[in-house]
Amino acid sequence: MNALITGGFGFIGSHLANYLVSEGWHVKIVDIEGAVPCIPLPPENVTTIYGKYFDPVVMQNSLVDVDVCFHLASSVGPANSNDKVTFDIETNLIGTIQLLEAMRQSGVARIVYLSSGGTVYGGPHSVPITEDMHGAPSCSYGIVKKTVEHYLSLYQKLHDLEYNVIRLANPYGVGQRLHANQGVIANFIGKILSNAPLEIWGDGSVVRDYVYIADVIRAIGIAATSEARNDVFNIGSGVGLSLAQIVDLLKNECGLDFQVNYTPSRKVDQPINVLDISKAKQRLGWSPKVSITEGIGRTLEWARKQTQVLQSR
Repeated sequence: MNALITGGFGFIGSHLANYLVSEGWHVKIVDIEGAVPCIPLPPENVTTIYGKYFDPVVMQNSLVDVDVCFHLASSVGPANSNDKVTFDIETNLIGTIQLLEAMRQSGVARIVYLSSGGTVYGGPHSVPITEDMHGAPSCSYGIVKKTVEHYLSLYQKLHDLEYNVIRLANPYGVGQRLHANQGVIANFIGKILSNAPLEIWGDGSVVRDYVYIADVIRAIGIAATSEARNDVFNIGSGVGLSLAQIVDLLKNECGLDFQVNYTPSRKVDQPINVLDISKAKQRLGWSPKVSITEGIGRTLEWARKQTQVLQSR
């Protein structure tokens, strides 16, 4: 099998590339020039194409001899999308439709699309959140993700495009950038190892669903080959943890010592988001295997090694 991964140098993309190669796939990656993979890529069966995924020419050339497209890339994140609405629409909505057109012209019949398990639902909702709950996105990122899902359904009806949508909770794990704004657990670990205080918006009561990267990758891989198709799946742990609980885990389970600074809460932060993953269990035969304690332990061990390498230079 031959795959194309947009955003293949990212946290999820680089793990996915490694997983697919281990399963016997050949992988093409599209990512921007100058980007560096979050984890090392396999030495064989990976081809890198530098360019923007919303460039029609780049995508047309990249889709030659591809069986499945994994569309992971995004030019904005939830936090800054409302400040870049036009850019978000031009790149992530129109760009994705251009990708679907290039797939149709190239004869690529299947796509796995990485959506959002938080922003497409908005809030507030009763929990756990099921896939059929009406979404009320409060940011452009979520609106675009939801709209792309509708276009995938349209292309399935018009052109027999097979798709599966992954509405992902909060992924974390080895390889996640330690000093980025996205990814609470990695951000916390990065600050702790740098002897910097943690910063929490609000009182720490915000609840999220955290899922380890290896479990995420298995779900994406299954979604590409499963008999289940043309559907939407929540992928998470199915368990909610507050920021205060994450802090306690880092202190008590991991034995870390650090300071926490609390700042006023933000209106954009929904108080609770926990995904119902029963559909993925039933239709994909998938369930998470890595507990939060084990996952944070793996991430911390990796982060310590990364920090030691940087300090030795």
